Amino acid sequence: MGDLVFLAWPAKRRILMDNTVAVLGSDVRDPQVRTIAKKSMRNYCKYLIEFLDLPNMSSSDEVVASMKIHGLEHLQAAVERGKGVIIASAHFGTIEVGGLRLQDFVDVHAVYDTFRPEYLDRLIQKKRLEKGIHLIGVNDVRGMMRALRGGDALTLLFDRPLEKAKGVTVRYFGRETAVPGGPAVLAMKTGAALLPVFMYRQPDKSFECRLFPAVTWVETGDRDSDVRGIMQKLMDNLQTVVRERPDQWYMFRPMWPEWHAREEAGAREVVPGESSQ
Repeated sequence: MGDLVFLAWPAKRRILMDNTVAVLGSDVRDPQVRTIAKKSMRNYCKYLIEFLDLPNMSSSDEVVASMKIHGLEHLQAAVERGKGVIIASAHFGTIEVGGLRLQDFVDVHAVYDTFRPEYLDRLIQKKRLEKGIHLIGVNDVRGMMRALRGGDALTLLFDRPLEKAKGVTVRYFGRETAVPGGPAVLAMKTGAALLPVFMYRQPDKSFECRLFPAVTWVETGDRDSDVRGIMQKLMDNLQTVVRERPDQWYMFRPMWPEWHAREEAGAREVVPGESSQ
């Protein structure tokens, strides 16, 4: 199914391949680029199937309970601090299955964005609610702070590219991009531990969860600079796991909008000897 979607969805296929070019430091003509991009689409489709089956799953199911957790001590230390935990993750591996596993250790709230069309949004949120996952809208900042101050965990995805004027500028695989600064701002306001967490999908159909040490920072008095520094650390962690398993990262937006625009402009240039008329 993933291969069919890859072939039938040319716009997203192009974006996947362009993002993969940047990750591999390669060229779009490199056969490895297409191979990795196709695997990424396959893994995304597997994630969708797991999501649809979410109401039938629980942390006691073998596939969830057997998930290996590397760095669990970081989560346990963060919970013991009592100031809440921000689980900062990305469009990588599996999100929902990992969330079920981590619920065994902390009460999890999921920050969600709305989807289009509306019936799809209702379906997605209904399935999450059926598993006892507390939902907080992406614009409900009070709800997020309330959950953190109650000592609970808040899951946020931080790798969505934005226009530079609307996001925080960071470097990712050697190129500048902009991402939401929400995780950093929330951590600074509440004192919550900020944990980079990623869930891998393994070839034997098992899963692994990797927790990095909590991101630390020293306030300099320059809020914007502090937010950039924190978000850069998160992106560095993401770069580490994507470099290890690029097929696990499914990003269907141009990760580096300005670079993508230059590439597209170059592709539209008239080759020497041809008429522009």
